[in-house]
Amino acid sequence: MTIRSIQTPPPVDVERLQDGAPVLEAQPDNDWESRVVLNPAAVLVPTDLVLDNLTDLWALDSDQKRVLDWADEACVMMYRAQGAISLGEDVAPSSLGLALFTPELDLVKRWPTPVIPPDRWFHDLGVEDPRITWAEDAWHMYYAGYSGDPREGAPNRHIRICHATTLDFVNWSLNGPISGLVNSVPNKNAALLPVPVRGRWVLLHRPMEGPDAMAVHTATSSSPSGPWQPAGVLFKSYAYREFERSWVGAGGPPIHLGDERFLMIYHQGHFDREGRREYDLAAALLDFGRADPVVRRIEPFMRPTGELERSGDPDVGVDNVLFTCANYVYGDDLIIPYAGADSRIFGARVRLDDLVSELDRDDH
Repeated sequence: MTIRSIQTPPPVDVERLQDGAPVLEAQPDNDWESRVVLNPAAVLVPTDLVLDNLTDLWALDSDQKRVLDWADEACVMMYRAQGAISLGEDVAPSSLGLALFTPELDLVKRWPTPVIPPDRWFHDLGVEDPRITWAEDAWHMYYAGYSGDPREGAPNRHIRICHATTLDFVNWSLNGPISGLVNSVPNKNAALLPVPVRGRWVLLHRPMEGPDAMAVHTATSSSPSGPWQPAGVLFKSYAYREFERSWVGAGGPPIHLGDERFLMIYHQGHFDREGRREYDLAAALLDFGRADPVVRRIEPFMRPTGELERSGDPDVGVDNVLFTCANYVYGDDLIIPYAGADSRIFGARVRLDDLVSELDRDDH
């Protein structure tokens, strides 16, 4: 097995938006998001849809409508947020908040209360790390439900992939844990491909226990709502000389490039021999028309840089981390909202054609 180096520079240029400053930060005076904001889902919706159908529901004022009116699309972000430690000083349950941005991640509106609080049995300890895909006339969100509920023989605390749908991002149908075998072990990092492959919907996921744990797996279903049946390992992490252990998991829903080809941004997690953590972002080209769908991978694609990506909230204690649950194409660019050090949200962009061309080269 080839041992790689994490120091290998990426072959494409990635630009940090806003000159590397966060696009969203915690609000100390708002209890549910007073500590950190992180790991957002983000999608583009047509501006006409917003202005014609959602202005009243979203309570947009004239200035907010004017900002959106210049672009054809608006970015809707569902982000994870935590406040003060509670529940016996043990857990700070995550909620999902809602924010509206321009496509290049200038903030337009931020909702003052959580859209999905941790108030159901399947996510009473946290609503975490959402990914959103448009499918069959609705927005489908898959997220990690962190639960202390002991039903169905689950341990005292359990992490399950959960599913919800919406048409307006404010009102959600919460469907609970997805059905099928994928939740037979703790599982997370679920992202739905935007189109079916050979008549079946494909869900990426990452089991945390069992055979081939901590690798990117696939599951398939005849419906975005499930039931989901495991379909095997898509890929595992490479080995790196700087780290004792490395693993991978899905980022945002892959971008459809035509036919059965997809561009995937994902995360790599590592522990070095002293137990220090690093999370990076990576990129892969997938072609489900091949026996091995993984055409090429770029690892790393992005690594933490600067104090705000390397150092997070001291009570959360998650430093040196980049993590994404979203990506979308805007113009010629791939836009990647991501969290730094599990504490604040940033944005990056890369020329889409440059990235795909690099992944499609024959001389890797």
